Amino acid sequence: MRFRPPDWPLPRPNAIHHIVEDFLTDWTAPNAHILPLRRFLENCLSTDLRNFFAESCFLFAFTHQKLPPSCQQGYVRMQGLVGSQELRRNAVQAGLLQDYT
Repeated sequence: MRFRPPDWPLPRPNAIHHIVEDFLTDWTAPNAHILPLRRFLENCLSTDLRNFFAESCFLFAFTHQKLPPSCQQGYVRMQGLVGSQELRRNAVQAGLLQDYT
């Protein structure tokens, strides 16, 4: 990028995300591709791109000035995940929610 002439038609990028280009690459690998891409986009957009449960969005609404996009699109518009016992149990086992029972 730094060797491009000044009249190059594309603007110089502020950030670059490099990925592996291989036919054998597993593009769905969470730690190898999805997480670095999400962190790069979060850094570029200055926002949190994770998905949250309604309980977490409720807490964000009272403790933060800016809600993550998933809370803005789902929880605030009442389109969040429909809870179930299995979903809550999995969230408690993963350490995402506290067990109040």
